Amino acid sequence: MKLLVFEYATASGIDDPEIFLEGRSMLEALLADFRDFDVEFLLSERFADMDIGAGLRPSLIGDLDDWLQENLEEFDACIFIAAEEDMELYRLTRLVEESGVLLLGSSADAVRTCSDKRLTYRALEGRVPLIRTYEPGEVDVAGSRLIVKPADGVACQGIRILEPGEAPDFSDDVIIQDFIEGESVSVSLLSDGERALPMSLNRQDIMVTGGELGYCGGSAPLDHGMREDAFTVARRAVESIPGLRGYVGVDLILADEPYLVEINSRITTPYIGLRRVSEANLGHLILEAVLGRLPSGVKFNGTASFRKGTDGMVVEVNEGFSGY
Repeated sequence: MKLLVFEYATASGIDDPEIFLEGRSMLEALLADFRDFDVEFLLSERFADMDIGAGLRPSLIGDLDDWLQENLEEFDACIFIAAEEDMELYRLTRLVEESGVLLLGSSADAVRTCSDKRLTYRALEGRVPLIRTYEPGEVDVAGSRLIVKPADGVACQGIRILEPGEAPDFSDDVIIQDFIEGESVSVSLLSDGERALPMSLNRQDIMVTGGELGYCGGSAPLDHGMREDAFTVARRAVESIPGLRGYVGVDLILADEPYLVEINSRITTPYIGLRRVSEANLGHLILEAVLGRLPSGVKFNGTASFRKGTDGMVVEVNEGFSGY
């Protein structure tokens, strides 16, 4: 199988530290997991001197869209990493779908639903516990604490806490939600487009500075008393949106019950830690899931923590824990 792999920031020449470090590390993880395939990966000419890809030689490109339009059909399959922001994930998914190349990820329709939190919540209403959500004109700022976030945001970018009585400055592109005290976690799942298999509960390290939230890293898998409840909510959410395939991440708040925050229809940061402690090759499991074959389970022999470093994500493995 001739496989194309790329990550949006490194292939487009975007040097944004908010997404670059995680993007580079996830790209390296995918290249390592698919090293036994006939792999080609893309890198912007801007990063020509970057050492990436475990000895693989990248295809240096100018404009990503132009390159894909000209070369994509030469491949049997494609797996890529991109953020939901500005609908980039959706746009690139549509491009790969329309080429007829096997996409190792979710369908464009599913990505569109999950890229807009308003669409996600409408699709999941009555199916899983959701955080109470308001449009800008519906909220009483004199009440309790609120969370303001971009409707198509990624990670913690643009998310801030609105304190009671604080003067709002809402745009049309945000949603407002009740602030729920609890633990920030995610669930990593495999899905074949209809059925979903929760693999791991992951801790999220969130830092609050000046009322703004920032994602610092996390650890996985997490042993927690609400793990099975979180798995149930995450699985039900993913199975409620047709076309979610391959690796899917579901963000939750664990409070009196697990509340869904968002669905990421793509590979998420915990992948770089989970692949280090998984008995199976996670990249191969993604391919199998897309082809309609889910494993009975995934076992992890240890835990991994991950945090932002200078050049990428720093992963530390603890082999003392026998995983799920």
